Amino acid sequence: MNTKDFLKLLASDQEIVLLDIREPEELLTEDTIPRSLNIPMGRVFTAVAEGLLSKDVPIVVFCRSGKRASIVERELNQMGFKVQALEGGLQELKKESIINSKIIHE
Repeated sequence: MNTKDFLKLLASDQEIVLLDIREPEELLTEDTIPRSLNIPMGRVFTAVAEGLLSKDVPIVVFCRSGKRASIVERELNQMGFKVQALEGGLQELKKESIINSKIIHE
């Protein structure tokens, strides 16, 4: 999912899960998107087994650059989840516009 589509989705009333798969130490030095759920990439499949993610609610997964998110997107989609990765991750979102910076810092 590109950043423009992501911003439209955020502005809509559609229920989504924002899944931040970065490691906890990354969150100490970098911002995230408000209301996002942080489950590090290495724990995502444990979280699935524990029932922390639903197949009924679309998921937008993101990381810093989008590389890890694309792997999680592929694997969760194969398991029957409705997942889209944020292309370019938070780096691309921050570049898109000042509005995006506001979203991240709220």
